Amino acid sequence: MNSTRSESRISNLGRVDSPPQDTAADPAAIPTLDQLLEHVQVDSQLPNVAVEVLRIASNSESNLAELRDAIHTDPVLVAQILRKVNSAYYGLSQPVTDLKTAASLLGFREVRNLALVVFVSRFFEHRSGFGTLNRNLLWNHVLAVSSASHLVSRVCCHAVPGEAFAAGLMHDIGYILLDLHLRRPFNRVVKSMDPETPISQLEQETYGFDHAELGSNIARSWNMSDGVVEAIRYHHDPENYSGPHREIVYVVNVANYFCSRMGWTALGVHNVAPPPDRVYAGIELDEVALAIIWDELEATLDRAQSLASS
Repeated sequence: MNSTRSESRISNLGRVDSPPQDTAADPAAIPTLDQLLEHVQVDSQLPNVAVEVLRIASNSESNLAELRDAIHTDPVLVAQILRKVNSAYYGLSQPVTDLKTAASLLGFREVRNLALVVFVSRFFEHRSGFGTLNRNLLWNHVLAVSSASHLVSRVCCHAVPGEAFAAGLMHDIGYILLDLHLRRPFNRVVKSMDPETPISQLEQETYGFDHAELGSNIARSWNMSDGVVEAIRYHHDPENYSGPHREIVYVVNVANYFCSRMGWTALGVHNVAPPPDRVYAGIELDEVALAIIWDELEATLDRAQSLASS
């Protein structure tokens, strides 16, 4: 299913030539989560157009015209969105050549998600790998989980599919930030991975927090919704979530497991634990729903690859 694409490094959403460096002045020292966040939140700031798009998207009183006008200020972003709209992911019968038509066809939340796909993709563009870590395959995993989250949400009628897509898209952004800013300890985690040990356990033992904690904090700084933030934070640990957004947390947890089981792993090793029974029950994922999802999943993941590579 997965393919290799050429990549070039983008840091801070702008092109640079120097390799990523560990945040800590002493490479042997590992910063606390708060210390790392102080650095990462500066380096991962979005460009003005992205900030405006997400601000509009988070405002319940905003409309599609406002979102479209904000995107129109960046011709490169417009072109990238149109390329993805015309990918096999959407399967449109005729090519779409302007943002107004695309927005009319897809709607507010879907256009927001496409812009978010473009913004997030820029963190994955550097050719980087260590052991089983491959950013190209990690990007495929991210798009697979976002698409599978949309599918699970739609079939089970729990959570909002468009929000589930956004949460799936952002769920592993912590990995990229660790690779960029805490590479040596992160590489130690990758090297020690095995199918039996949860990745979050290895991370906690190595640097005292995990990629889900880091990613959820970044998502909050990007003005993502509380449901998306919580889904990122608890996508490996749904049993310990007791807040009001359990549906989207459960949906992303299930989608992440399904994708990993199908071979679309985050870091090359399938060590994602099966969802607890309460998670399946919480989104009413019964035998009928499961049969529908399995029937559609492979085609959904194939379309996700077309979105990833467009």
